[in-house]
Amino acid sequence: MSIAIAIIGLGLLIILHEGGHFLVARWCGMRVERFSIGFGPTLFGFTRGGTTYQIAPIPLGGFVQITGLNPNEEFDKTDPYVYPNRPRWMRLATVVAGPAANYLTAFLVIFFVYAVFGVSSKTQRVVEPVPGKPAALAGLKADDVLVQANGRAVSADSPISAIINDGQGKPVVIKVLRNGNPHTVTVVPEKQPSGAYQIGVNIGPVGQRDSVSAGKALVAAAQFPVVVSAGILGGLRDMITGKVAADVSGPVGITRTMAKAVQRGAVEFLELIALLSVYLGLFNLLPLPALDGGRAIFLGVEALTRRRVNPRIEAAVHMVGFVLLLGVLLIVTVKDIFVRS
Repeated sequence: MSIAIAIIGLGLLIILHEGGHFLVARWCGMRVERFSIGFGPTLFGFTRGGTTYQIAPIPLGGFVQITGLNPNEEFDKTDPYVYPNRPRWMRLATVVAGPAANYLTAFLVIFFVYAVFGVSSKTQRVVEPVPGKPAALAGLKADDVLVQANGRAVSADSPISAIINDGQGKPVVIKVLRNGNPHTVTVVPEKQPSGAYQIGVNIGPVGQRDSVSAGKALVAAAQFPVVVSAGILGGLRDMITGKVAADVSGPVGITRTMAKAVQRGAVEFLELIALLSVYLGLFNLLPLPALDGGRAIFLGVEALTRRRVNPRIEAAVHMVGFVLLLGVLLIVTVKDIFVRS
């Protein structure tokens, strides 16, 4: 059941993303031929209002087929309602509407969580020690509440990861509360190829939450996508510069993580949905070929040069980008199935 809920949640994020493209394209008067969840031939579908809505067998995302969006496709070049013949601002709005829908989703979900259940406590706990890693071998257990590490208080504002790295590999004395009772363990961090030190543990807030007013919930929810995006970009920078090892998950790994969140409760699942929604929105805004950000770059070049980029060149760039992204996705998926299983 938890896996089924996770798959539905991930599917909804894809639907909302593609729905953003679809609604804005329709609002801008563009012809939309197909709205697909998944890739490949139609498993189930119907046509209404000139658009075919379908579910396809390859669950690696989805797409909205807007007439003329793909630069090298055949279409009636005199038709004022195809993508290339609409005003540039409409095309840009259509391209960024998917990521915008994801950011809006994250804001609304987090506002609901904060307003109804309160904000997360800054007190941190062990969500899950990674089997075979130093934390698990030293005896740290799930739901241990982190109190101190090497005499320094641990909280969301003072994470244990920073204390571990400050020690440069020296043993870390960690004080926790286990079922309300004090407990102390000593963990020897493991040096990563990037040079960082880790103990192999997933950290999260304790179960209790602090109630806030609707106004404070609104402000915190508005800040959430910004803070998460900054964190993602910082992590991406650290991976590119080699400060941390690259560790990414595909649909299989993400579904597993979501299933675990379902088992831990609705609030944690909703928070993960909001987090993944920001990830999906930001990833698609990256200036890479075949992504929404890549298409926006071509529109920017068109605005600067006052003429459209050669459709064949643009189509070739997007195709190369799509193949590379698909290859990375397949590699990550295989890793999720055979390495992390």
